[in-house]
Order: sequence, then structure tokens, then C-alpha cells
Amino acid sequence: MSHAEIHHANIDAVMSAAGMRWGDRVGQEVVNRARANCPTDDGRLKASITHLVTLGNDSVTLRVGSPLDYAKWVHRGTGIYGPHGTPIVPVSAKALKFRQPKMMGPLPRGVKNAPKNRRPFVFAKSVKGSPPSPFLSDALKDVFGAAVVRDTPHAND
Repeated sequence: MSHAEIHHANIDAVMSAAGMRWGDRVGQEVVNRARANCPTDDGRLKASITHLVTLGNDSVTLRVGSPLDYAKWVHRGTGIYGPHGTPIVPVSAKALKFRQPKMMGPLPRGVKNAPKNRRPFVFAKSVKGSPPSPFLSDALKDVFGAAVVRDTPHAND
């Protein structure tokens, strides 16, 4: 799961119900901001963004994220823009093969509003990748300010 989280310390144990209400209210606000900032293709990533509130002895933890595997790559970027900073190249073939994304420009003549599975194939020896779109971190910063946000790495990174 790709997620970002915030900790609000010094919440009295007596305030646990209030802490949960606070977390749910603020969590939904962060989810709404993240969905507004989220890039969309077919809308699955945007729709998958949720929040989870947990209480500790003296803290409330709010996690906002998506369970989709590709969420971390949208958030952190890929290829030259991502954590490794190298182009994407084929591992066991001579070229990469993928369907033409919407952002690559207009479809061929005669093809109108083709669904994703009907777009033409593209072949390339390498691609630069996608720049990061930190929609989760940006949403937390919008709601809480930059000083309190911690982008937590994916467990399998």
C-alpha cells in the first residue's frame, strides 16, 4: 500500500472518541484533497484512496493511501524521474510494448475515443518514465502544512 501518514501526539486517553472523530473528519478532508490532486486515466486510483485512523496511548495516527500496486509509482515517479533515476528498458525483449496512452497525443485518423484496450501499440527501446505526482503528500500538506508530513516508504521498496 502506498500511503502517507501524520501523527498528532499528546491526545489524552479520555479523548479517544474525540480523537477518532477528529481523525475521521480530517481523514476525509485529506482523502478529498488527494482525489482532487490524483492524476486519472480510468479513475481506479482516484476511487481507491481511503483513510484509516488508529489510536495509541497518547496519539492519533491517520493513514491516507491506496491499496493499488501502482499507486506508489504514480506518487514517486518512474524511470529517470523515480527513485532509481534510470530510463526504463526491456529486460528480456528487444523493445518495450505498450498501448498508446492518452497523453501521447491524438489517436490515428479514423479512431475516435478508443477505450484503453483499443488504442494502438507503441514499441520503444527505452522510455523516460513518468514524473512523480505526489498527490498523497500534497493533500496532507494542504491540510496540515509541510512540517508534519512524513511520506512512508512502501513495505516492499
